Amino acid sequence: MILALLEEGPSHGWEMKSRIEAALGPEYGGLNRGYIYEVIHKMEHQGLITSRVEPQAGARPDRSVLEITDTGREQLNGWLGEPIRRSGGFRDEFVQKVLAASLRGADQVRGFCRLQRKALLAESRTLQTLRRERADDPAASFTIEVAILRTNAELECVEAAEARAGQRLVSLPAPTAPALADRSDPRGTIGM
Repeated sequence: MILALLEEGPSHGWEMKSRIEAALGPEYGGLNRGYIYEVIHKMEHQGLITSRVEPQAGARPDRSVLEITDTGREQLNGWLGEPIRRSGGFRDEFVQKVLAASLRGADQVRGFCRLQRKALLAESRTLQTLRRERADDPAASFTIEVAILRTNAELECVEAAEARAGQRLVSLPAPTAPALADRSDPRGTIGM
């Protein structure tokens, strides 16, 4: 995102934070200024951006103006030219909770599904309200639309879990027998 915004023109760190937040919309959540500067320094070290000092009028301190490099443009083109791939496999807390609940039985799975559905429906109502309120802002509108689509997909996942509530979804190997007490030891302690 930083490279895409710098492609639009030079900027400085504080302005970059504001531009990113404006581009992503408040629904994305605020960004930590320290994190932005950390990313900017890393990008500068990698040669993706450059900075030059620009004096400011009056007693205001000089500021660093950031610009994208040709290497940065290549990086941006490569990033935009790649689909998003899961890097950590299919780890998912929802799946983990459903599997754990299935070890306790169908009622536990159904209870968790009710809880999750209630949370997702509340989120959906909030998103519907935000969509109406932010209809004039294309970036916010798009961000909200994607969130709605993902929430709907998560509701389908809850339905899939609930449909399997009667199944034991996890097969565990039988536990190994605990070490038996050494019968020759009169104290009954386990022999080593």
